[in-house]
Amino acid sequence: MAGPHSFYGCIGPASQENGGTMGAGMGYASTTTTKDYMAKIELLSLLIKKGRQRVVQVMGLEPDTIFLPLQRDTLDWYLVNSAELQEALLGSTSTIAPNNSKPPLKWVGMQKWMLVPKRSDRPILGALTVYTDAGTISCKAAITWQKEGSWEKKVLSAEEADTLQTLELFAVVWAISHFREPINVVTDSLYVAGVVAQIEDAFIKEVRNQRLYQLLMQLNKAVHQREQPYAVIHIRSHKWNIGLGEGNQRADELVSTAITVPLPQHVLAQEAHSIFHQNAKGLQKEFHISHTEATAIVRSCPICCHHNGGLGLGTGVNPHGVMANELWQTDVTHVNSFGRLKYVHVTIDTYSHYIWATPQSGERAIHVIRHLTSCFAVMGVCRQLKTDNGPAYVSSRVQTFLKQ
Repeated sequence: MAGPHSFYGCIGPASQENGGTMGAGMGYASTTTTKDYMAKIELLSLLIKKGRQRVVQVMGLEPDTIFLPLQRDTLDWYLVNSAELQEALLGSTSTIAPNNSKPPLKWVGMQKWMLVPKRSDRPILGALTVYTDAGTISCKAAITWQKEGSWEKKVLSAEEADTLQTLELFAVVWAISHFREPINVVTDSLYVAGVVAQIEDAFIKEVRNQRLYQLLMQLNKAVHQREQPYAVIHIRSHKWNIGLGEGNQRADELVSTAITVPLPQHVLAQEAHSIFHQNAKGLQKEFHISHTEATAIVRSCPICCHHNGGLGLGTGVNPHGVMANELWQTDVTHVNSFGRLKYVHVTIDTYSHYIWATPQSGERAIHVIRHLTSCFAVMGVCRQLKTDNGPAYVSSRVQTFLKQ
């Protein structure tokens, strides 16, 4: 059964003489929760769990029949689509009935406490697609959609108490309220997508944030007043500019405060090379720059200049190997907590980033040789070893050891 603010249940034996039900106990689904809103099906599922547990405690067996305040078609839909209801009935041997058609609970079946949601879990084919976005710097929320081949828009100004989340929610509330036909609402806010997915048939708790509470109530009312289905689609922002991404980008531009100035091609090429390290021919072909510009970018790269005949700047940089054990780098650090062995010699393979460290009692040539011997045993033998100009590293003893 259901009241205006909460579900409640009656537990008792059925009287065969008058076809009625005599209540032996009552159960309530508490709406005290940390959530700002809770779907009715979730509350109903909690009440079913409580009722089953209480009957087992008193009678020692599962209830024979569980009557739910749902119409037959609504019950069938939730049994298929609601994970909460499925979990609440998991393992139950009870008969699940949509209502009790006999007195005194006949009125339960006449009520429509819960209905099949108008919200679609999938995009609606042929429906109008509306894109929403918001910006805290511009203090605006934007809605844009395509009608008869041209893009239309609506820009909403923020209120004083608005945050980015409430602005995003504000845009969706406007879209669902304004468009009466079937619509797909696209948002890049995962929070808003989650709210719309549960708000249609939910109990809403009054929260401290009055602006948020106001928007939740408005959204709930707008959804209930709809006659046509709707769907909410979450999309990751700034991923592409075609398809759904085009509308998302247009909505984003409406709330952006800065104008993006196109970067020169040679700047884009330099940024790309700093990540992917293409050769000059590849840069020239991809970014349509001259061969001279492409070559200059490669030669000025602190990494690539060491693998192109030594051309380029290469000043003050650490080269990296292009295969395992091609280039190592070694140095000494002090760890005072190690006591006598506080001189920690560390070697790293610049390609695989494999690190080997050994504590030594000093940093003279003998200690360097001991450390490198350990490295050779564990990591293999390197082709090149990069060090600083410390006395131990440039000593003839270490140089002789490395030439062996």
